[in-house]
Amino acid sequence: MPQQINNLELEVQRHRLKRQFLKMLEEDEAKDNPDTHNATTLNLEHVPKLTKALGVEHAYNHVRQDEVTSAPDTSLQLSDTEHPDLKIGIQKNGRKYSVRTNRKRFFFPNELNKFMDALETDNQRIDFDVLINTGARYNEAKNIKKEDIDFERGTLTIKVAKIKAKKGQKFPDPRTFKLSSQFLSRLKEYTKDLNNEDTLPFLTNSALNLAIKKIAKRIGIKDYYMISAHNLRKTHGQYLVALDVNIANICKRLGHDMNTFLGSYCSADIFSPKDREEIKIILGDLV
Repeated sequence: MPQQINNLELEVQRHRLKRQFLKMLEEDEAKDNPDTHNATTLNLEHVPKLTKALGVEHAYNHVRQDEVTSAPDTSLQLSDTEHPDLKIGIQKNGRKYSVRTNRKRFFFPNELNKFMDALETDNQRIDFDVLINTGARYNEAKNIKKEDIDFERGTLTIKVAKIKAKKGQKFPDPRTFKLSSQFLSRLKEYTKDLNNEDTLPFLTNSALNLAIKKIAKRIGIKDYYMISAHNLRKTHGQYLVALDVNIANICKRLGHDMNTFLGSYCSADIFSPKDREEIKIILGDLV
């Protein structure tokens, strides 16, 4: 019974977050969209139906673990900052958390090359190299063991994958995909002193996010505050789209269903021919 109550409270909080967040995003469009609606009173008896119908899970992803100091313990109240598309909220305990309104940001090839060249430590180089060449989530990447890499076949198996509990999944669904020969060679170097059970050397998620914003700002990326380590995953997927890889294959590689990928990861292809050539160099013979 206590667990059911906690789940209900979570659904209520997610619903409120959904309604307030969408209201904020739709303010600029309200005048042009007669169908824009305001938040309504929530009937607790209908929470499960409402959350499913309104796509709360997708909306709640706008506030990710890598961008929130800790999960907000109150309904979402956001204030503007000096940066467009970045909002700040304050929890009851006084701690601040940030929310990005544009979650589809990815690195253009010239930005990524400058960023990789500006990395300061070997650990940063290894971690970001793994993230951009696999498209793995942070938690998946940090748990990659040497034995998960098949150097003969040139593949990687992600065993510690995200469990999608809301879709009825109880156990992680491992996925295996191809690596470029160039990245595979670097992996051999990264893992040469590791035992089969050892994981790759990974910094904490917070350390990676601090590094990515610091370096992105230093190299002149104006919206550096919109980028986190998770955006390298989005970049990987977007590069594969630009190189005309079958979307079903991209989804299998990233561990997504097609609707999630199209709704949260895939942006319009705005790359120039020069961009595509640089992407081919970045991803090597993966495609």
